[in-house]
Amino acid sequence: MATSSASTSKPKTPVATVLAVGLMLFSMFFGAGNLIFPPMLGVESGDSFVPAMAGFLLTGVLFPVITVIAVAISGSGVRDLASRAGTVFGVVFSVVTYLSIGSFYAMPRAAAIGYELGIESTFGLSGGWWRLVCTTVFFGIAFAIVMFPGQVADALGKVLTPILLILLGVLAFVAIRSLDNPPAPTAEKYQSNPLVAGILEGYFTMDSIAALAFAIIVVSSFGSQGLTRHRHVVKMTAISASVAGIFLLAVYVALGVMGTLMPNKSSHADGAAILSTASKMTLGTTGDMVFSGVVLLACLTTAVGLIAASASFFNELLPGISYRTWAVIFTLIGLGVSNLGLERILGFSGPVIGLIYPAAIALIAVSLVHLFVRNHHIPLTYRTAVTVALVFSTIDLLVNSGVLPESTADSLAWIPLFADGLGWLVPTLIVAAIAFAIDMNRDKRRAEPLISGEIDESLQSDVNTPND
Repeated sequence: MATSSASTSKPKTPVATVLAVGLMLFSMFFGAGNLIFPPMLGVESGDSFVPAMAGFLLTGVLFPVITVIAVAISGSGVRDLASRAGTVFGVVFSVVTYLSIGSFYAMPRAAAIGYELGIESTFGLSGGWWRLVCTTVFFGIAFAIVMFPGQVADALGKVLTPILLILLGVLAFVAIRSLDNPPAPTAEKYQSNPLVAGILEGYFTMDSIAALAFAIIVVSSFGSQGLTRHRHVVKMTAISASVAGIFLLAVYVALGVMGTLMPNKSSHADGAAILSTASKMTLGTTGDMVFSGVVLLACLTTAVGLIAASASFFNELLPGISYRTWAVIFTLIGLGVSNLGLERILGFSGPVIGLIYPAAIALIAVSLVHLFVRNHHIPLTYRTAVTVALVFSTIDLLVNSGVLPESTADSLAWIPLFADGLGWLVPTLIVAAIAFAIDMNRDKRRAEPLISGEIDESLQSDVNTPND
């Protein structure tokens, strides 16, 4: 009887597991770039820090968190989500997304930044051989963690991320308590509309596209705990994503406040210089070690998440090749690319990210709307939104690469936000709204909202299927 009772009971998800998954997600989002943006915002925004930081949190925290939850609710991965704009597009977009934010960009960038900021600048170990040795050790540790996909959440959420948060907490607490300088004059870009400027800064963290990739790790983490019912997975994912969002918010605000309190603000070239200086000023020689530890852990946890997400996706796409084989492939690619140096990595991968990012944002936005509309079929909205976003991002890419003349950009300067790199936004919104109206008019059948429908199906599944 005891065995029967155990087999029919619902799997429990301990609070510790939910917290670990939330911390894992936080650490995957919180890479070196995220470490650098907030202090610089604190320096440049001056007296407009509050609205600027509010804008940053909207696009740098809220939107990525909602994206993870939306992917979990949809019950599909990036490929299925993107396939709503077309089957071929779904495959191509998802493959390019994982390759560009994975082994060909964000992963080697994390290793390169970890070496340059965490090793070279702190310990003076410079030169090609030291770069190779350090990045090899970096990727060796990352691969050792991702070899067992079911243990990624434990390794990140229960070990590495708590250490990272402790180091960040010590640095932020000591710096905020010790530093006491007035805000710098507000930089030009924050003077007219600091909220919008902050929104743009959060947008350029590109965490929303990373959220598409990381969602698969969050969902699979709960699956490895025996949680298979859609309703339960969505609930646990929402809680864990919220945990990640709370920690991101707290860390971003703390780092931003550190920036506002720094002396000689104009002498700092970027956020890394601000944090390095703050560490030395408040903790002395120990500060160098703390700063190095923060950078290396932030980079390592992001790399682990990217390898695991990429290997999981391609294993689903091509199941004939095992997860571990894919992990080996992407680890070796990341190692090779990282030794090209940060400048070269940004040179050839940055344009690709710039090309697909607007399409990713458009896809996410339409999918969020799709969760709440009564009409379940809005294919034209997906296709037009993604197409318009791609057209404008392609124009931007061709102008920046010199294929199209500068006069092309000048002729489009009348479009709102074009000068800020967001010229695709307003046209995409307008065209998508028109397409949405057409979709709604085509299908007048009465249907429940997608969220309710999926939860109802899950509830019905609970009735028909007593076991997970």
